[in-house]
Amino acid sequence: MLMDSEKALKTLNVRSVWIPVIIGLGIVVALAITDDRLNVETLGLIKDISPIALVVSVFVLLSKDLVNMARLKFLSKKSVFWASAIRIIFLWEFAIAVTPPVLGATGVLVYIMFREKLSFGTALAYTLLLATFDNLFFLTASPLAILISNGAVLPDSTAATNNLGQSIRSLFWLSYALIAVYTSFMLSAVLLFPKAIRRLTAWVMNLKWLKKWRLTVLKQADDLLLVSQILKGKSVKFWLTILGITYLVWILKYSVLNGLVSGFAEPTLMDQGILLGRHLIMWIVLLVSPAPGNAGAAELIFPLFFEDYLKDYTFICLLIWRLLSYYPYLLIGALILPKWIRGAKS
Repeated sequence: MLMDSEKALKTLNVRSVWIPVIIGLGIVVALAITDDRLNVETLGLIKDISPIALVVSVFVLLSKDLVNMARLKFLSKKSVFWASAIRIIFLWEFAIAVTPPVLGATGVLVYIMFREKLSFGTALAYTLLLATFDNLFFLTASPLAILISNGAVLPDSTAATNNLGQSIRSLFWLSYALIAVYTSFMLSAVLLFPKAIRRLTAWVMNLKWLKKWRLTVLKQADDLLLVSQILKGKSVKFWLTILGITYLVWILKYSVLNGLVSGFAEPTLMDQGILLGRHLIMWIVLLVSPAPGNAGAAELIFPLFFEDYLKDYTFICLLIWRLLSYYPYLLIGALILPKWIRGAKS
């Protein structure tokens, strides 16, 4: 993975917020126009939300960011100070919010960490490790959610096809397979068989029709070998701790919506588990979205997962959820970026 400063700075630009904002608002307006059930009275339903549930959701969201910062500090053995961790996490969230999930924002995160005084190798190692463990969460938690709920976390595939022209279940398994392939390669290249993967890559890139990209790919392979050397010798306790913190980060992230749903409905304890599972499945589906920050895509498929719990409150809960968990990161990033970019360029 080469660090492309020019591309990173293009993403870390205040003007980047306009595309997802326009797409997101456009889809919301389109939904409001095309759905006969949505009107001015629908917006008035916002008054029915429990204030306590709203406060709890905000608290959970802040806790998620705090735990994510703690994960970075643990990974760096506290060499990353809190001020730097705050900037890294919020700028990373900004990059995610303006980047199509199918492309990912890992390259931008490498640049952010590098500009926060981490060496390139360390920045790359931390980025790949965070991304890989996030993927391990998706790969391990989603089958558990499907198994424990007996498939209740998956929306009805027929309804999904009627609404979107394609099966949500198929999209989920496609995304899951892509994550599995990518994660298997990264684990092999960075942790399990780094030298063997490097030799295999060199052999493959010697093929005549691939020589055009040989130097670029071999540089990336060398970067992965460097990462493997940085992470070499970590204890089992270290890996389990990272995995545990990663689980906590994502559970807190998904629990924000649980709190909002609880503000309009009265889900049981079992329902709370299903809500978490559905959010997880929806998130994995959205990982193949070409829309920056899932703008529009999240709004389109949200009802498929949560309308049976929210009923008439589905649209207003969707608006609150996006206003709470998505748009603030665009705003915070836009506020941090000008001064941070000036420092980065200098």
